[in-house]
Amino acid sequence: MRYAMQHDALTSNPCDRVDFDGKCATGDREKFQHHPLTAHQVAQLSTAITGSVGELPAYPVYALMVEFLAYSGLRASENAGLEVQDLDFTTRPGQPTRCVVNVRRTKDRKGGEWLVSTPKSRKSRRAVPVQPWLAERMHAYLADHPRADEPTAPLWPTRKNGGDYRAHGQRYAVPLEWSRPLTMGTFYDTIMKPALKAIGLPASRPATTTAPAQQGVRLHDLRHTFAVMQLMAGVHFMQVSRWLGHSTFVLTLDTYGDWIPEEEGGAGNNLPQPEAVAAPTPTPEPEQSNVIQLFGR
Repeated sequence: MRYAMQHDALTSNPCDRVDFDGKCATGDREKFQHHPLTAHQVAQLSTAITGSVGELPAYPVYALMVEFLAYSGLRASENAGLEVQDLDFTTRPGQPTRCVVNVRRTKDRKGGEWLVSTPKSRKSRRAVPVQPWLAERMHAYLADHPRADEPTAPLWPTRKNGGDYRAHGQRYAVPLEWSRPLTMGTFYDTIMKPALKAIGLPASRPATTTAPAQQGVRLHDLRHTFAVMQLMAGVHFMQVSRWLGHSTFVLTLDTYGDWIPEEEGGAGNNLPQPEAVAAPTPTPEPEQSNVIQLFGR
């Protein structure tokens, strides 16, 4: 299965697409079959989650979260573990707002319980700066966050119990619950999947008794989206690796090597021409004399 849509700013790059043939992936192992979105597709997905496409319910908070994931590269458990205190803002008059996301913990829901842990490696505990436009949006979001004055409050809300559908089958937005973290798997199944379908992108699903498994866009592909867009923009892979929290630079190369463009900071052989240096002036040889020295000096 293959779905392609050209990036509005990077149309010349052959990997600027969602490629389900895996032709832009390195290696044959399943975990390397990543399917990054383009910036245009991220915008489409976000718009769909705001309720502006079809009959989908409106979740502006989660629309912002999708953009946040695609432009910060955080893992799902890291995103669930974010608290209000983990965003550091710098605001100065006449200057764009700056924001650094401090990745300090992960949260996973297993067996009905929330498990809080530290990121899986030392390099996973990191600070990720976000773009000024996203910093402005996150600053405005926290200004309206109902628990912004509580440092340990979850950054992203979950939804209250009550289901996704009305009795007659019409979808509606379930009220938000700001006291508990968001279960990322549930978010993918109930919100992101319908939004992907609404914009014509396939979502991943496991095999059932009536249908085979489908490999489509996963939640983790928003992390891949961040990595690919940064590399295609010419950001050095070592910097991208630090932002991703990879344990080694080799892991970043192994996973994303095919997206490092030769013409933009990748493998291009662009060493400068050596400067021209004037040839040295030869030293004249001394004149020969037929006088024989009898005594040394």
